[in-house]
Amino acid sequence: MATKVIMPQMGESVVEGKVAKWLVREGDRIEADQPIAEVSTDKVDVEIPSPGAGTLMKIYVPEGQSVSVGAELALIGDGKEAEKEASRPPTVERPPAATPGRPPVVEPPPTPQGAAAPSAPPKKDEPRTQDSAESGQERADGGRVSPLVRKLAEEYQVDLSQIKGSGISGRVTKQDILRHVGKEEAAPETVSKEKIVPEKTSLSPPPPAAREAARPAAPSGRAQLEFKEYKIPQYEPKEGDQVVPFSRLRKMIAEHMVYSKQTAPHVTTVAEVDMSKVARLREEKKGAVKEQTGYDLTFLPFIVSAAIRAIADYPALNASVVGESLVLRKEIHIGVAVETEKGLMVPVIRRAEEKSLAGLSRAAAELAEKARKGTLSPDEATGGSFTISNPGKKGNLFGTPVIFQPQVGILRMGEVVKRPIVLEVDGTDTVAIHPMMYLALSYDHRVIDGATGNLFLHRVKEILEEGHFSL
Repeated sequence: MATKVIMPQMGESVVEGKVAKWLVREGDRIEADQPIAEVSTDKVDVEIPSPGAGTLMKIYVPEGQSVSVGAELALIGDGKEAEKEASRPPTVERPPAATPGRPPVVEPPPTPQGAAAPSAPPKKDEPRTQDSAESGQERADGGRVSPLVRKLAEEYQVDLSQIKGSGISGRVTKQDILRHVGKEEAAPETVSKEKIVPEKTSLSPPPPAAREAARPAAPSGRAQLEFKEYKIPQYEPKEGDQVVPFSRLRKMIAEHMVYSKQTAPHVTTVAEVDMSKVARLREEKKGAVKEQTGYDLTFLPFIVSAAIRAIADYPALNASVVGESLVLRKEIHIGVAVETEKGLMVPVIRRAEEKSLAGLSRAAAELAEKARKGTLSPDEATGGSFTISNPGKKGNLFGTPVIFQPQVGILRMGEVVKRPIVLEVDGTDTVAIHPMMYLALSYDHRVIDGATGNLFLHRVKEILEEGHFSL
């Protein structure tokens, strides 16, 4: 009897995963539910447990290779039947088709060809669910943890039932135990004095052939200016320089930023917003919201709420580009950019249109905490339909954000600053000091015209300046 190890579905819009590391080798004897591989996406890392007990007969997907959801990763079994199965090519089990009547699942952009295969850091993926919490005693008895985890628990005298697992189905991982005892491993920084030679990765510009094909022909009778491929000069680190290799997450972020800028023609429009009424409402309600949610009321939920209401008037901003089609999303899933120690993360407030101001405040704060702790689940880290970037109080006026593909718009908040403005009172101009904020909207000019982008941003401004929000 042979059992297939399949690439799991790790989130609503995740269509592929990369095998970061195999924890076992061909020929190893493994138990059911034993972690056998680490799989990574652009947002989360997870351990894949064995679907059954037996011998690992065949590994079909090597470390560093990406495959689609449902692809066969390995084969487990015993006996001649399993040996015969192992000799065949791997199969792909397609995920269930989308429910009729719903918009198609939006696929994230493919990693550009030649992308470097990132290594996987310690796992910090899914928060424990209710089911996994109830099975804590089972893990404590040694039923659903790896031998390494069990050994670490004995070494540090840790009760596994008291640890919140971050693996698949709430399983306790090695990193959970190290974090629990305060011995979380940090990636060592290496300093090299060898010459740094740029590699051809997805961060490189398009190849000369592609640029040549896209270059317009020179007008008749004129000499054509020839452009040669630019070569990055080699650099040899000097004494005192520190060479910091890209982390896996930094590589993912870099690849996505370059892909987005090369794919979508960005246009950024900026509006200045009078936040006087919002600031007063925030002062009036922050105590009640803190008591209700346990979190401080910031300006972020007001911006999120205003964007949701503006999307109702301009639904093209809540969309995704799929091939040569624009998919207008029925539900509004707001991504909120969060800075973490490892880099930028964009957790998603799902069905944000159903939440009150207090609900948005709580959801944003809870997701930010999870992002910084590395405990976001796949569904919390993917599937956004519109993004809001909030750099916080760092002296910024405004910036030009990069669209989070395959979305078509992103709204960036500036700092709320008191500035003098001119007001007309009874037909007379007067100068007053008001709290002001710049909002910058970047949108994909392939599908959003300038008029639509401007009208959307103006509607957000109107909603904020009117100051009508319900807790």
